[in-house]
Amino acid sequence: MKYILRALFSFLFISPLLAQEIKILTWEYFLSEEVVDAFTKKTGHTVKIYFYDSEVDRNAILVNGQGEKYDLVLVDNATTLLYGKAGILRPLDSLHIDNLQYIGQQWQESCGQYGIPYAKGTMGIVHRTSVSKNKIDSWNDILPPPKEHIGTTMMIKDDVDTVAIALLAQGFDPFTRDENELKSAYSLLVAQSKYLLNYGYPISYTSEQGKDSKLTLAVIYSGDLYNIKKSTGQNDWEYVVPKEGTLFFVDCFTSPSGGALKDGTRAFLGFINDPAIAYKNASDVWFSTTNEAAQLMASDKYKNDSEISPDVETLKRSHRYQPLSSDDLVIRNRIVSILNINE
Repeated sequence: MKYILRALFSFLFISPLLAQEIKILTWEYFLSEEVVDAFTKKTGHTVKIYFYDSEVDRNAILVNGQGEKYDLVLVDNATTLLYGKAGILRPLDSLHIDNLQYIGQQWQESCGQYGIPYAKGTMGIVHRTSVSKNKIDSWNDILPPPKEHIGTTMMIKDDVDTVAIALLAQGFDPFTRDENELKSAYSLLVAQSKYLLNYGYPISYTSEQGKDSKLTLAVIYSGDLYNIKKSTGQNDWEYVVPKEGTLFFVDCFTSPSGGALKDGTRAFLGFINDPAIAYKNASDVWFSTTNEAAQLMASDKYKNDSEISPDVETLKRSHRYQPLSSDDLVIRNRIVSILNINE
């Protein structure tokens, strides 16, 4: 920790470069405010952060050419590879960016030449233990939810993840192309809809509602639990990776194709991958960093948190994201777009 503080302190007295504004599109609560402030004090560059709460919405922004408004966009590795090959994202592998040697090789391979690895983790279920009457350990515990969670459950609405949950619940491959399996997944999701509070990103909901939140059960990503507890003031939440398996994500910072990459953008990517800064950032926001040198600095609390540091058995039943064809994505989009809350 002393090393981290010294590193941050030393940044305050370095003469700033020609100031630029770096625009970043990312999930809410996924960048430490203190780290962003330290970057500005070191370089003179400012950072303006925009949030999305749906990968569907984010992907629409990128595909429709609106991504050029942003210097960096946080994207899952499968979409990074797909959109990179389609020319939507620029290659980053030939650029000189400091500190990338500290990122694990397997994570660099996950993001390929179009992304800089940032975070990794699992998708799971979170529930209030004071409300749940029985053990929650299966995707079928949310498809549909138990009686005590009816009307207080949230489901993500994503072309890939939502459908994958319904497939995993039935023991199917989450990236299957089998028409009958996809129809079965759709039926499960439609049956679930009438029991939900809403579709969406639980972090956005709890951030807005605070202590008035009605949420008791939801699908989230590892690291989100910290912010749910913080927003609601409720400490009886538990994160569970279902026994049927889950998806394991790697999120990458990408740069939409268009104009030249700013010097400030390159500086930001190098800054957040300094090991001390990478650990400060990950521990402030509470997610699993892909920076292996930062992991070595981690506290026991960080290393032993099963939510952001899953054990071997959890990893064995976790599926890595796979690029899907355009036809496969269209089918999944049709399934998800039809889903609505039945009032």
